[in-house]
Amino acid sequence: MTATDFKIEYSAVAEQRGSSVPVVIVAAGSSSRMGGVNKIFASVAGVPVIARTMLAFQRNAMVSEIVVVTQEAYIADIKKLCDEYMITKIACVTKGGNDRLSSVLNGLNVLNGDSVGVMIHDGARPFPSDTLITKMAKAALEHDCSVCAVAVKDTIKEKGERVQTPERSRFVAVQTPQSLNYLKYKELLMNAYNKEQFTDDASVMEKAGFNTVIIDGEESNIKITTPIDLILAEAIAKEEGKCE
Repeated sequence: MTATDFKIEYSAVAEQRGSSVPVVIVAAGSSSRMGGVNKIFASVAGVPVIARTMLAFQRNAMVSEIVVVTQEAYIADIKKLCDEYMITKIACVTKGGNDRLSSVLNGLNVLNGDSVGVMIHDGARPFPSDTLITKMAKAALEHDCSVCAVAVKDTIKEKGERVQTPERSRFVAVQTPQSLNYLKYKELLMNAYNKEQFTDDASVMEKAGFNTVIIDGEESNIKITTPIDLILAEAIAKEEGKCE
């Protein structure tokens, strides 16, 4: 499959800033659990993971612009993919930081700054549906902090001197995109210490006293973390191809 196989649908509906939301795609990780494979460039049904991720947001009418944060060595490669796959909403491909939240801040710093909300998304999560992106874009305009999540399927054990089994229904597995108030979140990141302690964007807002709104996520919205995830990704891409 090549870039020309994709029908890029760009709608003018979201041209007004007040009804559109930018997205920062974070792709600066080390792929340490991928057995030597760089997951953002791994091929899924002939298309690199990061290209699929960008295309998902390119197609959505509520997305105003795309910023990708990556390792400096990969900036040129991602810019080439933007050209190849006609990612016309790309605003910048910029260098990541020493940890995830520093990378996010680098991305926020290159945005225009006139948006009410912003979405933050994992570069290795290539299958957010158009419906999910729309829900999260709307959430970014309506709430200070929102995440999409799915129910936990496995039994959860809490480690310690005395192992405990909490009620599974109380927990959810959080995905991205996560939606945040742009100015409030940026200010928190600029003043945050020990950024490496936070595992996601919402936890920064929660630490500052903001409430997180949980929105239904999707089982297909997987994150490529280990080689076995690429097998599942191929199956998802094949199923999506049947629906196009």
